[in-house]
Amino acid sequence: MALVIEKPVAAYDLTQIKAGYLFYGKHRTWNEGKSGIVTSVTEKQMTVQYYPGIANVTNHFVIPAEEIIAGEWEVRWSADMSEISELKSDSQEEKEVKDESV
Repeated sequence: MALVIEKPVAAYDLTQIKAGYLFYGKHRTWNEGKSGIVTSVTEKQMTVQYYPGIANVTNHFVIPAEEIIAGEWEVRWSADMSEISELKSDSQEEKEVKDESV
């Protein structure tokens, strides 16, 4: 019997998203999503700061990597808005979105 076992663990790919990226997130329990800026990201969780509509106030939400894997979030992110990556909770497929109308 082994004392230590190895298990696969959900983790953010830190080469795909970094602090300073623009971010949109909508949890399955929310009526509408929130747009903000990634303020920190580790392999286990991401923190996004957003403006809630009150003067001189900011707020944040935290997204654990396990919740992304479980399909609880619809998210979009971009380093510079020239390419926007998207992960929808219903399909769990990542795709690149480009707006050609600009």
